Amino acid sequence: MLREIPVKRDCFRCGRVEFSAAVSVIVVWAHGLTVAVPMIPKDELRVCGSGNCDAAHRIISRAFEVHPETQMAVGPWRRALIVFEDGNGVEIRNKGAEKLAFA
Repeated sequence: MLREIPVKRDCFRCGRVEFSAAVSVIVVWAHGLTVAVPMIPKDELRVCGSGNCDAAHRIISRAFEVHPETQMAVGPWRRALIVFEDGNGVEIRNKGAEKLAFA
């Protein structure tokens, strides 16, 4: 069965109706980690297509908090790459982590 990409349903935060393809992998870089850590979601995750509601940032932050390899990080994640099942990707920078680094 082929899935429709993007999925059309309402985003409860911004009202947008198009969601991304499912997330295949999230690669994250953080202070205290010597290499980037790939995180493969256990469940199907999709990101709101508007970019206005910070859905991608929230998904990365939640995955970063619970992944066993990121527990040794010293501080928040700095940068992440989300790769979708359709082959597209998006790079997200954590502005909060950059502010902490310069403080």
